[in-house]
Amino acid sequence: MRRKVKETIQMTLIGVLLGAGVMASFLFFGLRAKASPSVFSDLASIDRQEIADMRASEEWVEPWTLPISQGELDLFAAIVYAEAGDQGQYGMRLVADVILNRVASPAWPGSITEVVYQRNQFSPVFDGGLDRAWSRVTQECYDACIMELMGPRIDYNIQYFSMYGCANGVFAFQYLDHYFGY
Repeated sequence: MRRKVKETIQMTLIGVLLGAGVMASFLFFGLRAKASPSVFSDLASIDRQEIADMRASEEWVEPWTLPISQGELDLFAAIVYAEAGDQGQYGMRLVADVILNRVASPAWPGSITEVVYQRNQFSPVFDGGLDRAWSRVTQECYDACIMELMGPRIDYNIQYFSMYGCANGVFAFQYLDHYFGY
């Protein structure tokens, strides 16, 4: 019962944080976009005084930060999309769990980048699927990765998955086309 209450509180907090992050993005990017047709080039020209002025006028919401860099999040989303882009958000979250569980395990490399590029682990890395995925990653995939990064994860134990049965580890369960193992 206590665990269930804790999980409910954590999920509520995650929802609030995600909502605040989305609102911050809309406020920040929306306000800046009105001043210039190119949001990204305009963002580069923001100086400290403008930020201070925005904070003083209550137009600023502190940005929400992830525990990884944007580049690593992009790689994370791309490999998850390459592996599970057709498995729905739940399937993408499970593949994200495999990667994060490996990062957390002393038996695997200690970062998302190292886990993804570890030799012979993710077929899209060597068959070109990852290269194709970069331009196709959906917001749903980013959302799935962020949900698993911020926790709680769907499964903290799975470390393997395959479309052809669980070749490694001990079979745990199947979700759509993927077999997951411990």
